[in-house]
Amino acid sequence: MRAFKTLPKPKRDGINALYAFCRRADDVADGDWLPDFSSFTPQQMGALRLRALQRSKYLDEKHRSRGTLDHEGHITKLCALIYLRDNIQQGVYDNFPKERFLLAFWDTIEKFNIPSQHLHSLIDGMEDDLYPTNYETYEDLRGYCYNVASSVGLCLLHLYGYDGKEAEHYADEMGIFLQKVNILRDIQSDLASGRVYLPTAELQSFGVSTSDLSSPSLASNPNWQEFMKDYIQRCNAHKEEAIKLLPMIHPESRKSPAIMVSVYSQLIKQAEKLCGNVVSQRLSLTVMQKANVLMSTLGVITVVQED
Repeated sequence: MRAFKTLPKPKRDGINALYAFCRRADDVADGDWLPDFSSFTPQQMGALRLRALQRSKYLDEKHRSRGTLDHEGHITKLCALIYLRDNIQQGVYDNFPKERFLLAFWDTIEKFNIPSQHLHSLIDGMEDDLYPTNYETYEDLRGYCYNVASSVGLCLLHLYGYDGKEAEHYADEMGIFLQKVNILRDIQSDLASGRVYLPTAELQSFGVSTSDLSSPSLASNPNWQEFMKDYIQRCNAHKEEAIKLLPMIHPESRKSPAIMVSVYSQLIKQAEKLCGNVVSQRLSLTVMQKANVLMSTLGVITVVQED
């Protein structure tokens, strides 16, 4: 959230409200947060559970598998995500929400005219995380990245303020870039929990299997190194598109996304220097590197504007 400290207070407050909603959705999928349903009647809970069962059937067919949790845990999380999806718009439930963050969230959605479809895409991504990862191609992975990252970036675009009809495309590319770097940064913890976000068919085309990812000698595997060169090249291609967004964002908001691009650019450079050895050591920046990123942010914006 440090990147957002440069924003004017109304925009910063709006981002905090948006972040609270996104954080709760993520905590439902990957944590143990659940809404407070104590004010719901048995009829309301029954109707919500029925919708969750129906949604589960649809998602099972979409993923061609069952969820990673036991049946009851799976349905409980789907109930929570449906509740959040319903509360993207105010007034769906007669009950006053126990979750106070929703009040600031609704005010932000209205004040900055944020399209609800982006938040529905976010919830779609959280639902996907309830299932085993199964991304075969880069196109499959892009769909996931769009839901969990580009959707949020498109919401932020309305908070930042922007000019230019191509801004939404570049915001989409920004989300893809950031999430693909996140996949490398979090690869260790994801593998530990049995999740592989790298596209399996693309790995196989380089002669790498998912079982190879757990090998102690992965970093020295030339096939893996070639895959990583290709992956990093793709990340940089997304970055080149993403930075075109910066001059389109209103000047008072521009530093915030520029800081994020700078930080993630340093992470991908680190992956490149490590020759793809991102499994035995986690990508991260030192305090000095972070300071350098912050100090150079104004230069990043100036370069983009001059180009």
